[in-house]
Formats: sequence, C-alpha cells, structure tokens
Amino acid sequence: MLGSAMLAAGFLFGASVSWAQDWVPELQRAEGEARGRNDPFVISLPPDLDAGVYDRLAVEIDDIDMTAFATTGPGQITISPPEALSTGQHTVRLIERGEDGSILERGVWVVEVRFSDLVRDFSVNADLAGEVNGRVLDGGLDTPPQHVTGESGGNLEASAGDENWRVSVQSNYIYNSQLELGLNDRNLDLGEYRIDGDFQNEDFFAGLTAGNHDTGIESLIMSAFNRRGVSIRAGTADDRLSATGFVLRTESIVGTRHVLGISHDEERIEGASISVRPIEALQDNILLTGVYYSGEGSDGGFGIGTEEVINEGDGWSVAADTLWFDESLRLRGEFAEASFDFDGKDVGFDAETANAYSVLASVEPLRGTTLDGSVVNWTVSAQREQVDTFFQSLANPSIQADRETTSVFTDFFWDQFAAQLRVDHQLNNVDDLDFLATDRILNGYFNGTYTPYVEPSEDGSLPWFGQPFFGVTASVTDINRVERSVDFPEDDANNISKSLTLNTGSNYETWSWNLSHTIYTFDDEINVSNDSINNTTGLSGYFLIDDWLTLSPSVQYDVFEDTDSGKANRTINLGIATDITVIPDTLAASFSYNMNVRTGDGDTPDTSSLSGEVVWTLRQPDVNTLGIALAFNGFIQETRNDDFVSPEDDVQYQAFTTLRLSLPVSY
Repeated sequence: MLGSAMLAAGFLFGASVSWAQDWVPELQRAEGEARGRNDPFVISLPPDLDAGVYDRLAVEIDDIDMTAFATTGPGQITISPPEALSTGQHTVRLIERGEDGSILERGVWVVEVRFSDLVRDFSVNADLAGEVNGRVLDGGLDTPPQHVTGESGGNLEASAGDENWRVSVQSNYIYNSQLELGLNDRNLDLGEYRIDGDFQNEDFFAGLTAGNHDTGIESLIMSAFNRRGVSIRAGTADDRLSATGFVLRTESIVGTRHVLGISHDEERIEGASISVRPIEALQDNILLTGVYYSGEGSDGGFGIGTEEVINEGDGWSVAADTLWFDESLRLRGEFAEASFDFDGKDVGFDAETANAYSVLASVEPLRGTTLDGSVVNWTVSAQREQVDTFFQSLANPSIQADRETTSVFTDFFWDQFAAQLRVDHQLNNVDDLDFLATDRILNGYFNGTYTPYVEPSEDGSLPWFGQPFFGVTASVTDINRVERSVDFPEDDANNISKSLTLNTGSNYETWSWNLSHTIYTFDDEINVSNDSINNTTGLSGYFLIDDWLTLSPSVQYDVFEDTDSGKANRTINLGIATDITVIPDTLAASFSYNMNVRTGDGDTPDTSSLSGEVVWTLRQPDVNTLGIALAFNGFIQETRNDDFVSPEDDVQYQAFTTLRLSLPVSY
C-alpha cells in the first residue's frame, strides 16, 4: 500500500510526466443512504493505472489540500478528514500534477453531507460561564455579601433542519447562590427561551414560535411587543398572503414559572394579523395589513388597598404600505381604534374607545446616484400622526397618547459624511376637553458626522492629525401653552430648552483622543422654573504604550449655573484605566481610578475610588475545552467633605478571590 507520505512526496519530487493515460476516477457512494460528517471519501481508480501516477495525485476538499490525510490501496484512494465536516454541500477534487507545475483535474464531485437520513444538519452551541467568589477583606459596609458566593450564566443555541423544515432553540439560564439575587426566589432558573419551527415548500410556508419573542407586527396598536407566549404563522410562498396568530402575556416574565406565559386569562392578549398583496402585477409594491387583538392585563396602576388594576382592552388597525418608482417613493397610511378600561374591568366607568391614524410619505430623490465614486443615500420624509386623548393599547403600552404631530425629517449618507435632521410640531388635548390645557411643542434635532479618510504613508505612518473625525448634535424644544384649562386657569407654560454638542478626535497607530463639549440651556419665559445653563467638557484618550500596557485617561469638567439666583456648581471628574499583560495568555491585571471633586453652591461630598483585578489563567477556554482562571479583585472608595454628615463610613472596601470557569460548547 502506498501511504500518504508517498502522495505528498509526489508533489515535490515527481518525475517528468506527460498526460499519457486517459482515465476517469469515480467517487464511491456512501455506505448508508446519507453521507455522514465523519464518513471517509473513497475514490475508485482504474485497476490498470500505472503505479507512478499515484505519486502525482492530490486530493482537495473545499479547496483545502487533504493529501496528508489520504491513504491508497489497490485501485482506490481513501480520504479521512481530520475533523468532522459541516453539514451541507462540499466539493471534492482529484488532481494530477506535472513536473512543470501544470495541473490536470481528473475528477470533481459536489457531495452533500447530512447529520442523518432524516435530518440534513444539526448543531448545538453553548457558552457557559461561572465563578466562585470568596470575600477575604471588607470594611465600612453596612450589609456585606456572604463570604462565599457563586454565580453562573450561559446561553444555548441548537438547530436541526432539512430541505423544507427547520427547528431551532435559544435559551439562557442564571444561577446565584444568594437566593435573594436569583430569579423568582430560586438559585437556578431559566431566563428567557425561544423555540421556532418552520416549514416551507414551493407553494406555502408555516411556522410556530413559543417563548419570549416579538411577532414582528408593527402598528399603532401593537409595536415592539416582546413577550412570552405562542404565535403561529402561515402564508403563500410568493408572499402574496400571510397571517400570524398570537397568544401573548401582557407583562414581561422570565424563569420557568408560567413556561408558556399564557396560563392566566387576566394577563394575556390574543389576536391575529393578516397581510395581503392584492394586485399580482404590483405584489412587490402594495401591501395591505389588518391587525386585531383583545385581552386583559395591567398597565401598572393600583386601586384601593394597593390591589393591582386589571385592565380590559381590544383594538384593530388597517394599514396600506406602498412603493413606487423603483421603490424610491414610499406611501403608507394606517387607521386604528382601541378600547381600554382604565379603572379596571367590571368596575367603575365603561371602557373608553379612541382612534389614531398615521400617514407617511418618504422619497429618495437621488436613488442610485453616485458622487465622486460613492453612492448617495438621501431620504426625505413627512409624517402626520394623530392619537386621541384616551387612546391606549395593551399591545403598545409605550405609545404617546393625546397628540397631533406633524414631522419632517431627512437622512443623508455619502462617503465619509452623514447627517440627520428632524422637525416636529405637536399639539395635545386632541379631544379639546375643557379640563385639559392645550400645549404646542416644537422639536428640532440635527446630527452630523464627518470622518475623512487619510491615506497612510508608505511606511504605514499617519500625519500629525492622524485619522480625524468630527461631529455635531443640536436640539431645541419649545413649549407654549395656547389654551389654559378651565379647572386651572392660572397655570401657564412657556419655556425653551436648547442643547449643542461638538466633538472631535483622531486615531493614530498606537493612540487616540476624543474631545467634546456640550452646552444646555433652559429658559422659562413665565418664571415658573429657574433659568439655567450647563456646560460640560470632556477629554479622553487611549494609549498603547507597549504590547503589555495600555492606558485610558479621561477628564470631565461640568459647570451648572442657575442664572436666576446666580448660584453655580462645578464638578471635575478624573479617571484613568490601565490593562497590563505580565505573561501573554496567562497573567494579566487591570486597574481603574476615579476622582470626583465638586465645588460651589450646594457642595456635595468628594469621592475617589480604586478598583483592580489580577487574573491568572490556568487554561485558556477553547471549543469543548474548559477554561480555568484564578483572580484577585477588589475596590476601595473614600468620601470626603467636612460639611457633609453621612451615616456611612468615609472609607469602604472589599476584596475577593475568584475561581472562574468557562466552557464554549460546539457540535
């Protein structure tokens, strides 16, 4: 038998050859119905092939030379990859080389590797970590933690699938030896989890999700609603029709209690969303969506005796989203109605029914345009939203009710420059109620960044200004009461707040710096609140002193002035952090020092703190290999002010020894 060494030697020391023989190899089928991840590849050769040809053969898998892992026998070559191949398609290639470096491809095969006959691919990945802490020093603490504590956390992902279906699982866990810090009064518990199952063929798709998830429905009555529950989805493969049904808990929960999250009628909603593209010729341009939900849950309010109020509500919305002129123009409109029982179901007043609508027009006037070789992305949009005074939805608790808002905004991106501008005009008291005041709010916002690219010199060095960057952010909010309430006719509002932030900096080969200044002003025209001005300046840097040492200093100076009283407070914050590598991949340390000094009227205590850690890595974590490290860490904080009396000690400190374990798992 000719060994793998003879195959490798054939590349370097093969004799002069010509393509004298015309022969065709064959890749043998796998022994089972499917080729497994660890199955060898066997290539059949003609039985009368000259023995000298074997010395000139090489085998590649996915363009990686596998000749060293090949053995030859009578009429065949067997390749056993050193590691299990991933599932999916792989390319196997057999080549013959001549002495002049020419290559003749004798055979190439595309093969599919499967986990099993029923499952094409299967994978499990986990990132597990934990530590045991022993407190060795402490002082000045009223309630120090236990002397020995342990905690752990980890994430798990697994998936399996075939051509038409896939199942995936995502989850995490949390462990803490201190019961009061655990989830749901448990030391060990599940955090969040999600299970997805999907099926698709040439005609339709279907899927199911259980656990903590967002259904992806975005509307006035349901938005960014990530809760634990169950949802199902189905539709046509061409996306002409799709539907989603859901049953979700109204409050966010973690842990193994209420595993599905929908066991209580009083704390869940159910509903559905249907989307259709009604015109086949315009199926990529027009999308109609309808959403409905009903259920019960709490908005966080409490009734008599601190009993939680259970609100009852339902809602529906219809929306049309369209794209025109090669998707450069987007027009969207939505109307919604929601019913909500504010004082709790079956008690007090009946539910309030309110409406909301939104229209949006967005255009890209320079779509597809390039300037100086770079693509220009410019979007100009106008939006009008009206949300009635008593509009509230259990599935969109963050929506701001009682407003008529007209907005104009634009986003511009080109090469090294980006800018965003937005202007909002808003009126409240939409229902024009006498007992509510009517305010007009004007908001303006601008953000711009410029990051020019500087070509390094031939030796890789940068000019004195390095790779600079510049930024500016500005905002203004003007509030004016246009109509007072009947119940409080003396109440008024007329104020304006402004802010401006300028920042710049630069990056170099081994260091960088960043400078910023923010000025914030508040002016009350009717003197309900004091006028003020606040200036904040910050400077930070990063320095790679050597391969074993980095420094990150920072300083911030803040001045807050009450312009009505003339009083001012000043704060200086100094900090420096350092990372030290004593032995690469084995012994390292990090330290951080911070000092906060306050002066002026209404003086508060000055503080300084030092924290640090030394880590000795006994074994680096690797795939399916446990990482082990020992650490010593702690902190000390001092509070100083002769005029300030505190029940806590002036000096507080703690120190711990820690055993850390980490295990990345992959299959």
